[in-house]
Amino acid sequence: MAKPAAIEIPVSENQGPLSQVISRVASGGERLVISRNGNEQVAVVPVEDLDRLVEFERRQAAEDLAALRASAAAAGTDKLTDEEIEAEIAAVRRERQERNR
Repeated sequence: MAKPAAIEIPVSENQGPLSQVISRVASGGERLVISRNGNEQVAVVPVEDLDRLVEFERRQAAEDLAALRASAAAAGTDKLTDEEIEAEIAAVRRERQERNR
């Protein structure tokens, strides 16, 4: 079942105890966005939502790293030494400096 969109609460209307906000989120599973002057500032979400976000970010980072490694292997750059990498970086920097003159 899809979670409902977050409910926006202006800071000016959230002068009550933080425990009320926590109860709405923890018990009701609500997602609350607290805004100030019409600008969203923070989100208060159930811990399960945060856990899913952290897991998504972890998986995304692992996929990005795997793609980067595959790209490096395909280009043959996965076997460069540190010295060769430093030389490549220095060459690109020199090229950029010359173009910007």
